[in-house]
Amino acid sequence: MLRPVTGFATVDELEAALRGRAMPPVEGDGVRPAGVLVCLHEEKVLLVRRAVHPADPWSGHVGLPGGRHDSSDPDLLATALRETHEEVGFDPHDHGRVLGAVGEQRGRGRRVAGLRIGVFVAALDSSPPLMLSPEVASAHWVSLAALVPVRAEVEEWPEPVPAYRVPGGPGQDELVVWGITFAILERVRAIR
Repeated sequence: MLRPVTGFATVDELEAALRGRAMPPVEGDGVRPAGVLVCLHEEKVLLVRRAVHPADPWSGHVGLPGGRHDSSDPDLLATALRETHEEVGFDPHDHGRVLGAVGEQRGRGRRVAGLRIGVFVAALDSSPPLMLSPEVASAHWVSLAALVPVRAEVEEWPEPVPAYRVPGGPGQDELVVWGITFAILERVRAIR
């Protein structure tokens, strides 16, 4: 059963709650460390739809900017910032600030079981121009108010899963946000 919908904290509340939280470590028992960035601007969150590629476990899925840790990244925040720049073409520090670390999210599906994701939140004061990499099919600023938990059918799972269903704009498909991205955004919603 899904819990009742409550609003997300304000940027000031998030910043206060995240202040001093430990940085998720690169090392650990997960096989593949990664970092993602929850980019907020004017009560909206940046979501990306991944390009369709058969080798990508998230092919065509809706997610957050981010990706796998590279040995040149000093930590998972650096991974999240680098991947955000590579995927959507901006440095969050040029448009706002990183509020802090939410923590670590683990992959649980059969293709992502060894994944450990460092989750960070950034608040943007201005809307950056987006330059999408070939890894990203589209990017969307979605109102936090539109993130209402429901159950949705997805091709990869035999039963309906907890998700958000976000209507598409003119000429755009609906966004179904589920799995790791849904879990991360629900963690952010719970921060006070």
